Amino acid sequence: MPSCCVNNLGGKVLLLDATPDDVNDYVRKHCKEYYEMPPDFVFRDTRVLLKSPMLVGLQVKKGRILLPFTKRCTGPGTMLYEVPAKEGDLDFIRSSLPRVSG
Repeated sequence: MPSCCVNNLGGKVLLLDATPDDVNDYVRKHCKEYYEMPPDFVFRDTRVLLKSPMLVGLQVKKGRILLPFTKRCTGPGTMLYEVPAKEGDLDFIRSSLPRVSG
């Protein structure tokens, strides 16, 4: 059963207590490649908690993924995490989610 704790993925927080629009704008600005992620999408055995679909960004050259998440344990805000990409992560996102960037 997938975990609901994004802390299991490692990485660092880029935006804290942000609106979904703030997170999506950040991803558009900092990633050339991004995809629409639905609520409850499972990534690396972690269920990504979101209230509505949001953008997940790939920074291919840096080997990073910008992942939105809404934590149940810290209040109503949405966060954006920068997670180091492991082997196969980029291909998994590319094959599982619809691309919305050029």
